[in-house]
Amino acid sequence: MVLTLLVMSCLIEPIIALANKSTKKITRHMNRSIKGSEPDTEIRILACVHSLRNVMGTISVLHLSNGTNDSPLSVFAIHLIELSKRSTTTMLIVHDDKNNDEGRYNNHSKNETANIIRAFENLEKTNNAVAVQTMSVISPYATMHVDICSLAEDKSVNLIILPFHKEVKGDGRMGNGNSNFANVNMHVLTHAPCSVAMLVDRGIGSKMFDSQEKFPGNFARQIAMLFIGGPDDREALAYACRMASHPDVCLTVARFVPGEQAMDLSHDVSVNRERRIDDEHIEDFEDKLMSNIGINYTEMVVHNGEEIIAAIRSLGEDFFDLYIIGRRQGEISPVTEGLSDWGSCPELGAIGDTLVSSNFALHSSVLVVQHYVSAVAIHEMADGSSTCSLGVGTKHDVQRYDF
Repeated sequence: MVLTLLVMSCLIEPIIALANKSTKKITRHMNRSIKGSEPDTEIRILACVHSLRNVMGTISVLHLSNGTNDSPLSVFAIHLIELSKRSTTTMLIVHDDKNNDEGRYNNHSKNETANIIRAFENLEKTNNAVAVQTMSVISPYATMHVDICSLAEDKSVNLIILPFHKEVKGDGRMGNGNSNFANVNMHVLTHAPCSVAMLVDRGIGSKMFDSQEKFPGNFARQIAMLFIGGPDDREALAYACRMASHPDVCLTVARFVPGEQAMDLSHDVSVNRERRIDDEHIEDFEDKLMSNIGINYTEMVVHNGEEIIAAIRSLGEDFFDLYIIGRRQGEISPVTEGLSDWGSCPELGAIGDTLVSSNFALHSSVLVVQHYVSAVAIHEMADGSSTCSLGVGTKHDVQRYDF
């Protein structure tokens, strides 16, 4: 009997692990991004906040994400709380009418969590196409990213929204940051099982939508999507296109095209393949956006990082409420040369770091998107196949500028 128990104990663990591994292989690469989801399906978003300062900006982005009856939003709002020294066990608390047990919170955390819950509940009440579930994760900062990624995996979310770790001052400049939050964000970006968006809130949460009657051409939000190319930019474009279908949004998509002096990498097979995929997505974007008066598209020829900054300035200083960009971490592009040399926030990428550090966008929020690329997607790209599912869209006469 002892030998039998030993044999069974040794066999059970690898059998269970093998079964779980097989299941994950089937589901891991499904529905892990905005771009990869079908146009008329539910979008699942894991929205993380550390405090009340992060709430209004996050809710504004969720509102702009445009939940509809055909494509509703399912939001999992997570309040991230540091595990106190007196506690020894990581906790996940799901807040609903049946569970009000917050006995292990201190009074400040209780009040803050209650206010956060009410704010997200109001989002659900004001939009029938948005379903919200609020939770609290209480864990040490060193392992908080594990809980976030596990929840994202368990809930099969398309996107994780994280708050930027630095606080914004009254004049729009960045203040001191919390290094613990920065480490959590970097770990999530590294290990996330889906796409990730990081929000630098410079007041988008404080600008409430006008409740008055809307007229054609009268938009409450001006959003700019800056497109250079690559998987992250294509995911950012897909998310921006979803926002463009919101009646209060005017979207401007600016594509930066490398000039002749910046084409040294044209002989690279992978660069040419990525450029073809980018062209397909832009063509699909143009074809699907022909009837939307709230969308503008322009192309700008640039040769280096300085010209990109000049091109972004030409779109309008402090004109946009929100910039949406791809993170592009690790991607080499001649048109961004020099931008990352003096950057201080690698989690934002070269363009995002430049926008956050600049003086011409002090009152513009920034949303940096990182696309989840699975091993299956990499294999498909190697075969030269690509798909584009942007969901909504318009086409205008394209204006092209040289810088």
